[in-house]
Amino acid sequence: MTRRALRLAVPTLTLLLPGCYTGLGDPAALTAGDGSAGEGGGDADGDGDGDGDGDGDGDDDDGSDDDGNGDSDTEPPAPFDPSDPESYTRKVKQLLTGEPLLPTELNLVVADPDELRNLVQDWTETEAFRVRMLDFFSVAFQQENVERNNIVSQLRGSDAAGNFRPRTQLYSNLSESFARTAWHIVEQGRPFTDVANTRRWMMTTAMMSFLAAADNPPNTGPQHTFYNNNPPAGMSANSSVAQQVANRAWYVPNGCVNPEYTTNRSYIVFSGLMGRLDAPDCPDFDADAVMRNSDFSDWREVEIVSAPSDAEMTPYYDIPALRDASSLPLKINRTGFFSTPAFLAKWRSNVDNSYRVTTNQALIVALGQSFDDEDATIPLDDSGLSDDHASPGTVCFSCHVSLDPMRNFFMKEFDADFYSALAKEDVPDVTPSFGFFGHVMEGDDLTDLGQAIATHPFFPAAWAQKLCYLANSQQCDADDPEFQRIVQHFVDTGYDFRELVIELFSSPLITGAERTQTHDKHEFLVSITRRAHLCHTLDTRLQTSGVCSGNTNVANAVPEDAWSRGSGTPFQPAASSLFYAASTESFCDRLSRNIVDEPDSLLQSSDMNAAVTVLVESVMDLSSEDSRNPMVRAAIEDHIQAAGELTNNDRIVLESAFTLACTSPFVTSVGF
Repeated sequence: MTRRALRLAVPTLTLLLPGCYTGLGDPAALTAGDGSAGEGGGDADGDGDGDGDGDGDGDDDDGSDDDGNGDSDTEPPAPFDPSDPESYTRKVKQLLTGEPLLPTELNLVVADPDELRNLVQDWTETEAFRVRMLDFFSVAFQQENVERNNIVSQLRGSDAAGNFRPRTQLYSNLSESFARTAWHIVEQGRPFTDVANTRRWMMTTAMMSFLAAADNPPNTGPQHTFYNNNPPAGMSANSSVAQQVANRAWYVPNGCVNPEYTTNRSYIVFSGLMGRLDAPDCPDFDADAVMRNSDFSDWREVEIVSAPSDAEMTPYYDIPALRDASSLPLKINRTGFFSTPAFLAKWRSNVDNSYRVTTNQALIVALGQSFDDEDATIPLDDSGLSDDHASPGTVCFSCHVSLDPMRNFFMKEFDADFYSALAKEDVPDVTPSFGFFGHVMEGDDLTDLGQAIATHPFFPAAWAQKLCYLANSQQCDADDPEFQRIVQHFVDTGYDFRELVIELFSSPLITGAERTQTHDKHEFLVSITRRAHLCHTLDTRLQTSGVCSGNTNVANAVPEDAWSRGSGTPFQPAASSLFYAASTESFCDRLSRNIVDEPDSLLQSSDMNAAVTVLVESVMDLSSEDSRNPMVRAAIEDHIQAAGELTNNDRIVLESAFTLACTSPFVTSVGF
């Protein structure tokens, strides 16, 4: 008998638990809505009403005019029904750590709801919270999805990815770097505004080498030789790494070169340092490469310092020197989240768009606001204002009068098509200027742009709002006195991000324990659990890692948080659907086969009673003190009994029970 036939023979847990919506209002809340969050930040693909997408196809639209205001005829929210401690305490801990709620924690909040704040403070000190925030920061700072084809141009000055074959760990390094940087800022108790102007980034040796290589215009460096049986004078198969660095001559396995290969292309040399050369008979030679495996995991804080001349720079190929370095001299003034290779790879420009999309996305990330034709702020300098959009009184002019002088910050550092470094003679004579919703500053380079963003009055509310989206899959009302209180607390604590989390996640804005102005405008939503949070939650509750790694294709079908071009609000599917149900069932079904009866797994069919406890109290997060625990446990036990009548294979029975628990609303929704 197949597992699918077995599972279809038993009712689903949702149908077995008709009373689980107590304290959450109408059960229809799980399926209400249109599947996405955000009332005012742009459409799903950020196309707006412009004429292109800013991805290199010659358009001139930055996405800043995408309003995404939605339908004005939407129904008013349902009457507010306060959430109970069992639901909202689970919700908050699930969001912050993914860990199951302990009976003692639930009892504390039931006895005194004010205890939730102390619990939130404790949860923000855990390793699980750190991991959760790394996921959040990667998406919030728009650093994800680095891959070969969108990063090669920063070294090559072209989109052709041939001969560029770095190890895949490099892409993870570039994506993770700023999330780790933001977390380091939080951990040190520094003002969170530092994310906009910090030059102290968390890096690996491999990433430092990439930044050093990207600091020079493409194809302008010195010659390098790869050799095997025809070594340059003074070199051999036994030459030390120090000798190879000094002579820029690299020993590689037989078949990689015949008899030697000489190039000044940094993207080829960079790959070769990792043990990868694009030759038909060349095997990957990671073990014999100059870069070690540890060069992709030796994370530490590195300070980027200005290097006026080449003589003050560490060559990208001097891996031993980079390994020992705590600072990195660069000519490009890389500052904050918006000048990372990952951000530039995600928001590519071209000559026609000319940095506008990148500039606009930087403001969306930090300030939660795109350029708006109603903003009457005039910058101090109109240098760089495009003649095509310079007619006063037009809609285009009202945005471009601020946008074009601001893009000059990027124009002085990067090539418009590829975000590769500029030759000195190609640096334009323009004056950058920042003017955005009443905040005006003049500057010279990207460090000045970072300072202008960090001091903008929109910053604190923007980050409080991002956390509202994380928790509720919809915005908090910006005029809500409770929201404004929390934003002011963030400012008063010196932009302490951990304090912002503690204050917000213990607030009725997130818990729904009391009515606030936000609930008058937005119905308190029970959202689906999206991909990153689902994977993290199951990793944590099953005390394992990589539950989604072996389920890549299936897990990728589960919706995830994302930011689209020109949108001030994230794309967040929030409502359940047949597609979501099918995706999660397929994911949980496949996961069950990798979990049940595996060595060190919490779920062993030889002890079914203990396994049921794990399913109910850990996977489904219903502690022994939760009033719903007995009913859910009885439903799981009934399922196991019914399944046992269909097969005598206990492993298959427990796999079926796991899938039932995994697809229940206690796992697949937030705040149930």
